Amino acid sequence: MDLIFAVLFCAADKYIFFMINLTEAKLNKDYYVSGFSGLPDKIFRRLCDLGLTEGERVCVRGKSLMKKALLIEVRGYELSLKADIAKGVMLK
Repeated sequence: MDLIFAVLFCAADKYIFFMINLTEAKLNKDYYVSGFSGLPDKIFRRLCDLGLTEGERVCVRGKSLMKKALLIEVRGYELSLKADIAKGVMLK
């Protein structure tokens, strides 16, 4: 299993944030988009057009049995993404 963890540590406030990708998110838990990695520009622009931008609240509503697709809620509507695209969306 490919786990991508980036630890952001702010010494003044003593906060630690763990960034995970969208495929590793737990069901029915709120996350916030922190960035994108490894996505082609065409797909990145399409995700932005669909409302998946940095700082936006995201909730994973469902995963397929073979873990090839995810159903997420963003900006009040549900969106289905392939797992290889979802790996490029980083959450905190």
